[in-house]
Amino acid sequence: MENSSQLKIKSIKHNFVLNNVRLVLNFIVPVVIFPYIGRVLGPENLGRVEFANSIISYFVLFTALGIPVYGVREIARGRDDIEIRSKTVWELTVILFFTVFIGYVIYFVCVGFVPRFRNEWLLFLIVAPTIFLSDFSYDWFYVGIEDQIYITLRYIIIKIVQIVLIFLLIHHSSQYLLYAAISIGINSLSTIFNIVHLRKYIQFIPLQLLNVKRHLKSILIIFASLVATNMYMHIDVTMVGAMVGNEAVGIYVVPNRVVRIIIHLITSLGTVMIPRLENKLKNGDENKYYELLNRSLSFSLIFSIPSFFGVIATAKEIVLLFGGVAYAKAVLGMKLLSPILLFVPMAHFIGLQILYPHRMEGKYTISVSIASVTNILFNSFAIQKFQQNGAVIGTCLAEFVGVIIQVCFAWNFLKKTELFTVNTIKILVSGFCMFIMIMLFNCIVVINSIVIKLSITIVLAGTIYLFFLLLFREKMLFAIIHKKTKSL
Repeated sequence: MENSSQLKIKSIKHNFVLNNVRLVLNFIVPVVIFPYIGRVLGPENLGRVEFANSIISYFVLFTALGIPVYGVREIARGRDDIEIRSKTVWELTVILFFTVFIGYVIYFVCVGFVPRFRNEWLLFLIVAPTIFLSDFSYDWFYVGIEDQIYITLRYIIIKIVQIVLIFLLIHHSSQYLLYAAISIGINSLSTIFNIVHLRKYIQFIPLQLLNVKRHLKSILIIFASLVATNMYMHIDVTMVGAMVGNEAVGIYVVPNRVVRIIIHLITSLGTVMIPRLENKLKNGDENKYYELLNRSLSFSLIFSIPSFFGVIATAKEIVLLFGGVAYAKAVLGMKLLSPILLFVPMAHFIGLQILYPHRMEGKYTISVSIASVTNILFNSFAIQKFQQNGAVIGTCLAEFVGVIIQVCFAWNFLKKTELFTVNTIKILVSGFCMFIMIMLFNCIVVINSIVIKLSITIVLAGTIYLFFLLLFREKMLFAIIHKKTKSL
């Protein structure tokens, strides 16, 4: 077991590199697996699994009670004291045991009495362990103490096992139950590793010394915001499945999954910096806080803006690569969904790096609650008329409403950042110039191979975008070049 003096916090650069290793794998693994699974299972059976996952995600959300977000903040603030971090872990564990028990009682009642669930009872039984495995994964603890080495090594092992099992065992569309079971097995390995490794960082605290009540108020506030956020992240799949059918779910999943993967890549630095931002605010170092905040903002803008334009320009190739011709209807959905590549990273920046650290989670909850209601109301009539594309439009509308409200709440803090500067305009113009030139390239050059065309397009787009950033002397890029030049 490590005592408080043995916790060595790595640099942001070190953590960022390790986080990006996971994010690159998180991008590569679906690129490898999803085209195979999408073709083997087909839209119908893939839709079955995704619908079941959307249902189980609600139970995970409600039983977790906001602890995955709250836990990161509290561990980050008390990570230097083994007694504080140990008490926090044990107190949150007690809460989780209670909520998970209640969650399973409700879940099995639903599976037994709701006709749609009862018809797929074996599938819902297979995915049932997800509630326990997700809630007791303790990922929030490792993020809070910034143990990126362990997280990365575990992640690499898990992903390798996942790839091997899927290609070895999944060969027919009827094997969708086995596909769901493999995913559960992978989560089991991850949770076991986390629990065993946890003993290295905490000590046992007797039950009578725990104060569970001190967490409840903050947890419930954060929980309310997470409910609202996840409602419009997962309600789309549920509503499309209930109102249209499994095939429409399968078609909707392709653009949604691809775009969410890109969003994870964009928000990577922000995720790494959350514990560090919390720590700087706790220690009263406001100058360092805003320095880190601006670094995260620049990174987010530099990647989200070209991603938005790039997805619009290559939507057809992306869909055909990931799903094949059976998912051709998803091309329009991919284009319509692209604006959330701008909205979600900005909401992540404002919500998790400004509002949460400043104890303004209540205002964050208001913003995502309004966004969630907007999404559900819009979906209730749009899905009937436009099927899965109605859900896509509803998601974009909800994300836009949410981020606008957050900007209003965080305005006094945002004024101190570099968001509203000429540098942001430089990034926007660079991205737009890249988009125009890529569209011209697609019109002029004909390449039959999807993989070759997409690869050339990505390389060309990156080169053009980098050229314009250098031409306009973008601040962050020039700072990196200047630093590298001085070190030579």
